[in-house]
Amino acid sequence: MRTVPFTRNRELVYGLLTRAKKFHAPISIVLKMDVGELLTSLEREHDEGRRISLLAYLVKATSMLLEKHPRLNHHLFHGLVRKFEVDFEEVSCNLVILRRDPGGERIVLPVVMRDSNRRSLEEINQELLRYRRTPLAELAEIKAIQRAKEMPLVAMKYFSFKCRSDPRFYRRYFGTYGMSSVLHDSGGGRVALNQGRGVLSQAYANTGAAFLPTSVTEEPRVVGGEVRACRMLTMTTMIDHHLIDGHEALFALEELVAVVEQGRLLLPAT
Repeated sequence: MRTVPFTRNRELVYGLLTRAKKFHAPISIVLKMDVGELLTSLEREHDEGRRISLLAYLVKATSMLLEKHPRLNHHLFHGLVRKFEVDFEEVSCNLVILRRDPGGERIVLPVVMRDSNRRSLEEINQELLRYRRTPLAELAEIKAIQRAKEMPLVAMKYFSFKCRSDPRFYRRYFGTYGMSSVLHDSGGGRVALNQGRGVLSQAYANTGAAFLPTSVTEEPRVVGGEVRACRMLTMTTMIDHHLIDGHEALFALEELVAVVEQGRLLLPAT
């Protein structure tokens, strides 16, 4: 038996999760979406020289969803004497990218893609590739995280207070909504089927809405009275129940499912 150091990276993650549980009321909605048609379209786009990953498509689709349903883009803040709700009046996606630090430890890298609803699919894809391929030492986000890790405990508590009480401070570091990139694809639309069967039972987020696509699996589904093998995307959506009722989220998510399953964002504008 040996004592394993509790790294500053884990300390930072612990602080984020503690704040999410204490100051938000996250509820989870698990979506199952048939992405066979979308993946085929993305593969065709890739072969024609237009590289768009599944994750880039999901960032664009969720950003446009929040633009259309701004309640999902609100945020609850906790000041010293009162709670207050903020409409950011912009859509900026806080992406969580999985990388390894020089010591080999897996770290989650939060990066903010400003005005993600206004960016093209190609622009979003290029940003994702930059975050994944640029050496960590050259990314400004890593430098900011490193500074946070080096802060004394009292400074980290002040940082947490600013995040939950100062809208401008929060927007600067965390955007307006969250998207995790745990789902792995090749960057060109081709997704390897993940045969894992693990399902998230609970997730927490420090945003009004957050999206966590986890895996694409081949599963049986009844289509037109026949059982077919379909490529199904599992995505957990978290909403802050302080701000948003379940029916509001479900009505909005019905639209997201249609946009994803039908690949509408790849169709020419009419």
